[in-house]
Amino acid sequence: MNVKKMVLIGVGVLVVGGVLVNMGSDSKEDSKDKKETTTSKVVKKSEPETPAETDAGDLGDYHVVIKELTLAKDYNGEDVGVIDYEFTNNSDKNAMFLTSITTKAFQNGVALQLAIMTESGYVDSMTEIQPGATLNLKVPYKLTDMTTPISVEATKLFSDKVKLTKEFILE
Repeated sequence: MNVKKMVLIGVGVLVVGGVLVNMGSDSKEDSKDKKETTTSKVVKKSEPETPAETDAGDLGDYHVVIKELTLAKDYNGEDVGVIDYEFTNNSDKNAMFLTSITTKAFQNGVALQLAIMTESGYVDSMTEIQPGATLNLKVPYKLTDMTTPISVEATKLFSDKVKLTKEFILE
């Protein structure tokens, strides 16, 4: 009985020692892999720091196109400029335009207020889309007049490193 206990204890020590040795070598390889991964991510993040002056492009994990302007009336009969956007989710998670992208419209350098519309199709900015999906949506703004050009800006939420811009001339 004594011999069996000694053999079992010896085998147990060898197994535990072998496992510990293998874990040590794997963790060294893992930390090397983690360092390489971190380095490649830093390089990717430093690329889009140059501001873009265009109406289409990537804003972080999302591709946005400022498409066109249509004129309409809000629920009070006031003049509204409706900006059409195309929003593509290139991230690995579901996303909404409203919580991913910031848009602003200006006339005479002053930001326009969002308008409230009664027709359908104006709440698409709250529609959640899956990775790889594209959504066309409309954002209405109250106009201050019907002659001054409207300039539109789009940026990634909480960032202004890359900005998409487009100006619409009212006729």
